[in-house]
Amino acid sequence: MKLRLLALLTLAVPAATLLSPREALACGGCFAPPTETTVVNAHRMVLSVSPVQSVLWDQIQYSGDPREFAWVLPVKPGATIEVGSDAWFETLDAATSVRITAPNSFCASSGGGCGTLASADSAGGVAGGFGNDQVTVLHRGTVGPYETVTLTTDTPGALNTWLERNGFGVDESTQPVIDAYVEEQFDFIALKLQPGKDVKEMKPVRVVMPGGSATLPLRMVAAGTGANVAITLFTISEARLAPEGFAAAAVPVDLLAWDFASQDSNYGELREKALAAHDGGRAFLTPYAQQGSLFSPVSSSAAPFGVQYTTSGSTTPVDTIAAAFAQQGLANGETQDTECAVRFAEIATESRAVASPCPAGVLLSDPSCGEVASGQIDARELACGPLDDLAVAMIGLHPKDVWLTRLEANLPRAALDTDLVLSPAKQERVDNWMRARLSVHAEVLCGAALPLVDGDRASRTRGQGTLVGMTLGALALAAAIARRGARRFASRPA
Repeated sequence: MKLRLLALLTLAVPAATLLSPREALACGGCFAPPTETTVVNAHRMVLSVSPVQSVLWDQIQYSGDPREFAWVLPVKPGATIEVGSDAWFETLDAATSVRITAPNSFCASSGGGCGTLASADSAGGVAGGFGNDQVTVLHRGTVGPYETVTLTTDTPGALNTWLERNGFGVDESTQPVIDAYVEEQFDFIALKLQPGKDVKEMKPVRVVMPGGSATLPLRMVAAGTGANVAITLFTISEARLAPEGFAAAAVPVDLLAWDFASQDSNYGELREKALAAHDGGRAFLTPYAQQGSLFSPVSSSAAPFGVQYTTSGSTTPVDTIAAAFAQQGLANGETQDTECAVRFAEIATESRAVASPCPAGVLLSDPSCGEVASGQIDARELACGPLDDLAVAMIGLHPKDVWLTRLEANLPRAALDTDLVLSPAKQERVDNWMRARLSVHAEVLCGAALPLVDGDRASRTRGQGTLVGMTLGALALAAAIARRGARRFASRPA
């Protein structure tokens, strides 16, 4: 379900933290059987990094039958795999997507207002058995709709052989990548849908690993992709993060145009050109970066009435992403907890760290969990029953200091030859609400009357001149009104 966004006002305070970015996290590759045609089109990922743990959520978009390919993730020893919620990705994606608002405008013939609040959403936008003498099975189990197995080997080529024997094609370009991860002492987690499950039951997976790490093994992402793969990465940490070794793409805001006829903007076209302009597409765009936005309202110059969030299953707006997450989980039927949004509001300014009361690899709902130390926030306070993604993401972090950053790329396969290292960037906020500077078909606002559209550049309307002409028209109108007012004032008795 999509979230609908309206406007609001508060401030985000910059902060930075030091990370240990060289330890790689899990990132999945897909391996279709030789007889199947399955192409990975996009990855959506969430990365939470704290001194205590690193958590990666991964969700793959593909063409093909999800029952006909293996999802294999390289992980460091000690990693555990869990299932994530649909509400987690739905909320983060909707809340941080770019929103373009129309230029302010009014009709010159009457001076009345004409549509200043229009906005558009412009975001852009495993099967087989197990077993091999040279591959050790560390763990078998089920997570949500998946069967999982954790594997380890120190023999080059052994995992490739395992995949081939179980019916999954490993192309020649991927074989040395897998061997490289084996040499770097990675383990591997393989997933497949349980029998009887279908595409509607494909859920995001999350991999929890001990220690802070901000490196994603993009080399494995190349498995199963086509010529390009779209990547949307949300980072949650006590710093705004940016990729090393990739260009920083930027959309030229002065060229943003709003079409009053279609009620849409040209942001998507400008975004594609901005990403493609750097070294064959080796670039990331940062359309959103805010400190404190998970638990506190955020400001926006282009949304003067403030940003609020509602789901299609609710008529009650909320003003934080955390509350929207709880609302989305209720709408999806992923939780029945109606009180957790209240708890979220209570910790928005907390300087205490969130801590897990559970042993490593144990869910927050497990009865074996104990208590956290004095001066810490129990992560269970941030769980909405089984809807615990936000709680897991916050372990080891201080709520008031947390940044949520959105990164986007459309990477060519050649750009997946090295792992993605993230490090603290300039700690400044990036607003996802923007006002268009140009107008197209502004005449639909006022018919034959001259529309007055503010902006920094010429207005591309139906042969009605540039912004200079509109400005002169506005001045003439203002002068006429002033003259009439002066005459009325002069005729008034003393």
